[in-house]
Amino acid sequence: MATPITTASSGIDLPPELQSELRTFDAAGRDVSLYDLLGVSPDTDAATIRRTYLERSRRYHPDAWYGKNVGDFGPLLSRAFQKLSAAYQILSDEDARAQYDQKLKQRLSQREREAMERRALSREEEERRQRERRERLLRTKGFARIGAAHKLYEEALELALNGERAQAIAALKAARQLDPRRAEIGQKLVELEREAARSRSQLAFRSAREHEEIGEFEPALKIYAQAAQMDTSNASVAAGAARCAYALGDVKQASSFAARAVEAAPADVEMRFFLARAFIELGLTVKARAELTRVLELKKDHEEARALLKRV
Repeated sequence: MATPITTASSGIDLPPELQSELRTFDAAGRDVSLYDLLGVSPDTDAATIRRTYLERSRRYHPDAWYGKNVGDFGPLLSRAFQKLSAAYQILSDEDARAQYDQKLKQRLSQREREAMERRALSREEEERRQRERRERLLRTKGFARIGAAHKLYEEALELALNGERAQAIAALKAARQLDPRRAEIGQKLVELEREAARSRSQLAFRSAREHEEIGEFEPALKIYAQAAQMDTSNASVAAGAARCAYALGDVKQASSFAARAVEAAPADVEMRFFLARAFIELGLTVKARAELTRVLELKKDHEEARALLKRV
């Protein structure tokens, strides 16, 4: 639910147009497409998506307004930045984006669908050319293999910078085959593969949340669990899995996912409280007391935690 804003407030350091943007952005429901959130069309190329994201995220990043009087707009800045980041995580990965596009197509106009299909065809053709080129370079012999690996590595860096992560990963894999001893190739490959996993996790999270919201807890739990495997640092994914497992009556699994959520986000008071209640149901009172004590350290006026701590 959107947080109500009291006024456009004199004394607020945010420009009036940004205040208006933030209200509109916060009011946008979950039916709004990721493209609309970023302010681009479905046929936009990866480089433009990255450039647009960087421009808008800098504008909304809470740190950009550090020390300024943002009034009630502080939470809106944080939520706007989080929405943009989540959208970019999906749209910056070609595989995740392709999956998202398939779901989105039915909501697009004929013109938008045709534009999206043209982009997909163009992407396929570019991927074919890149693949053929990598295959030629992989046939390089002798010392020339080191030069070919360097060329592929440099191209991968440029592809990643332009938002073409999938192609960058493919180029790095080829470069590693040509020069397996060059550590920076492997390091960059690991970095990009982790980013790609986070993108796929974010896409799965959106799907799981949709199932959860309509009470389909079993498929939601399955998808949340898959998303958690892709990105172990995503507290929201683990929390979603915990809620669904609990709704299905599996308190042990719920506590396991809740513990993972708390590990990823130690200051999440409500998930700690959730974990404490799960521990109580499992008869783990010592662990429950520890979690309730931590909840009260983080939020002294948490009356439910205080009352529960007295009973265990």
